[in-house]
Amino acid sequence: MTRSPLLRSAAVTAGVILALTASVEMVVRATGVAAFIFPAPSVVLGSLVGAPGLFARHALVTLTEAGAGLALAAAAALLFAAAAVHSRLLDRLLTPVVVVSQTIPVIALAPLLVLWFGYGLTPRVVICALIAFFPMAIASLEGLRATDPRLLLLLDSVGASRWDVFWRVRLPGAGPFLAAGARTGATLSLVGAVVAEWTGTDRGLGYLVLSANARLATAQAFAAVLLISLLGLGAYGATGLLERRIAWWRQPAVLGRTTSKETI
Repeated sequence: MTRSPLLRSAAVTAGVILALTASVEMVVRATGVAAFIFPAPSVVLGSLVGAPGLFARHALVTLTEAGAGLALAAAAALLFAAAAVHSRLLDRLLTPVVVVSQTIPVIALAPLLVLWFGYGLTPRVVICALIAFFPMAIASLEGLRATDPRLLLLLDSVGASRWDVFWRVRLPGAGPFLAAGARTGATLSLVGAVVAEWTGTDRGLGYLVLSANARLATAQAFAAVLLISLLGLGAYGATGLLERRIAWWRQPAVLGRTTSKETI
């Protein structure tokens, strides 16, 4: 029986990462760079493994902010796309606003958000949502527009309501686009959480990076960055699994295999 191409790809990726890590380890040890300037990967991993409770506590805060921001961005993106696809006037009014919103540096809005919502969780969630919103909005709009026009004409000929067309045809058909937007939004929401934590808080991986840098605890800062990267990979993989569930027809029937029976 042949091995899964997905497992082979994961094995190759892991091998490349291990090779690069070993190379960096050897270079750092050979050059004798001070740990507070550039710590060896083994030192970074030691810092991460040595304080699991600390990193887990801050990671939970970052994940909460990113998850809430992603949910808010997804709801706003779908609402915008549904309005734009059903009304040409709303499309002309809202789309330029969405595009302009992308040109405004979110970090510049952070002080205002803190002023409006205080130093609690809300401003950080809003920052995550603002950063993740644009790609999800565009993907949602393109997905809803991608419905076969012949199918829309058929449904119109039998008197289907807009509500039925949206929920039974447009939304399911937009599944691959929505999943693609979610993959991008999930990683961007983590970036948004880190950026938001730089604006004023005492929790989260972004705060941990700043705190470690201020104390010249470079290994701890690198460990926090490594954990953020791992969380991003996990979020990307989770949305990929979501795509397989909601857009199963877009996946190959059996990856790497023929339809005939294989001999073992």
